[in-house]
Amino acid sequence: WSVSEIAEAVNGKIVKWGSPGTICTDTRSLNTSTIAAGQWFFAITGENFDGHDFITSDLYSKGCVGVIGNKVCENWEWGFVKLQEEEDDCQNTLIALEKMGIYARNKFKGNVVGVTGSVGKTTTRTMIAIALENLGLVHQTNGNQNNQIGVALTMIGIPGNAQVAVVEMGMRRKGEILKLAGMCRPSIGVILNVEPAHLENFGCLKEIANAKGEILKEMKPGDICVMNADDPLVMSLPVPLGVKKVLFGRRMGSDVRLVVAENTNGGYGVRVVLERNTEMVEFVIQSPGLHLALNACAAAAVSGVLGVSLPEFAYSLPRFTPVNMRSELDIAENGVRIINDTYNANPTSTKAAISLLKGIECRGKRVAILGDMLELGPAEVEAHETVLSLCCVASIDMVALVGKKFISAAEKLKLSGTKKVICSLDSEALALQIAESINKDDVVLVKGSRSMKMETIVDAIKAIPLEPSV
Repeated sequence: WSVSEIAEAVNGKIVKWGSPGTICTDTRSLNTSTIAAGQWFFAITGENFDGHDFITSDLYSKGCVGVIGNKVCENWEWGFVKLQEEEDDCQNTLIALEKMGIYARNKFKGNVVGVTGSVGKTTTRTMIAIALENLGLVHQTNGNQNNQIGVALTMIGIPGNAQVAVVEMGMRRKGEILKLAGMCRPSIGVILNVEPAHLENFGCLKEIANAKGEILKEMKPGDICVMNADDPLVMSLPVPLGVKKVLFGRRMGSDVRLVVAENTNGGYGVRVVLERNTEMVEFVIQSPGLHLALNACAAAAVSGVLGVSLPEFAYSLPRFTPVNMRSELDIAENGVRIINDTYNANPTSTKAAISLLKGIECRGKRVAILGDMLELGPAEVEAHETVLSLCCVASIDMVALVGKKFISAAEKLKLSGTKKVICSLDSEALALQIAESINKDDVVLVKGSRSMKMETIVDAIKAIPLEPSV
């Protein structure tokens, strides 16, 4: 980005000229710790942080060539683009960031794939990016940056030689997907599913479906919408005139059909058979979890739209590995096999994780450590009871629960106080308790909403001093 482009994009004023450079597109750079040589620091202001607090003269020694924001420190001698003043400094930096994202989208001439849904966004986005690699450089969302800031940063970070951008789009409330879609304007929109995630912010699942369907409102004739044929709520969404609908799923008549999804390699892999236009391919995903098969089916539908043949897709997908903290298999040095699924949790993803645990070959105990599922509103009581009941019928050897919601469910089902169930109000306390119950060769699922801090338990299990298997 040149300083002129930056100023034009954010509608700002060039106070000091600076060298061309990239923009800090990792939100961790808010504390300037990840700034690389030749970067401009965008000083975002939020409710609980202010990027301007980290603007000091030693930023230049770290490689920063300029600042985009409301102010700089005294004796700042390098580039500075000053944003337009607003009553709310927090809003003006976010508005400017969004403008810059839109400016970047206007410059980008390649395809933008927008991925939304209640579950599976990050996994599917990663699979799509892998499948499209033969087309040229693929730019994709970094980590889980799928909100207003994250999508803007994704667009701003598109390299000039990229052919495709794959953008993950998340939401917690009505109107958020519409805002993201207005910023990235996907030429290919993907709606994976509608499930009870963030339900407390909506009256019913239909309202969640309508919120996900906001991605369609920015689509124009000639664009393509890839939809889950197995999900009635997804299929009920009206597609704009002139937008082509491409279907994936198990349902007959799907453009890409999931024919077979079954565990293999002792449950540590998934054998998948897909069909498109009477052509069938078979491949193995080297990760546990049958739910991965439908993610792969969606990715095949997207890549097919962009010219990737089904055999090419089948050849590329075995390179997929789980995204950090999402059904990530970690074999600890002490011999315990940990399924680290601690990034987030809702009823659908938790049921899938329990099914994954049930299907895995195990020489020790199968242990499910579950943290409360949040933002479920009136459905939370039934949801936690249903998950616990599933653990019982799935023959899980031990269940450990973190949080008031799961503890209440255990009490209602008369499971608390039994040898099979351990309860704790917080993850740190459970981390101390669970060490006595885990043995080498156990397979342990750790699952919970992000704010439950379930990764603390993963670290504690790894630290248990057990003699590993030979």
